[in-house]
Amino acid sequence: MTRAVIKLSSDISYAMPIMKRVIEGCAYSKEVPIAAFRYKNFGVIVQSHDITINHAGDETAAKTVMDWLRDVVNAADADDSRQQG
Repeated sequence: MTRAVIKLSSDISYAMPIMKRVIEGCAYSKEVPIAAFRYKNFGVIVQSHDITINHAGDETAAKTVMDWLRDVVNAADADDSRQQG
């Protein structure tokens, strides 16, 4: 099994409840904090300062998952802001 581990420069714990809400099948634990879900053929585990992508055969695959995750969280965050404003 090939995996990519992306180390993040800042804490993304704030995004995990958003992931739970908008990503089908996402499991989230507030106490740890950790979120996990499947995207296409990838198993994705999100922790506060890193993201592990299982079955990422190469850097391009990992980048695809990261781009998708960023877009999903940003879109949900923007929707939340519009609803509050």
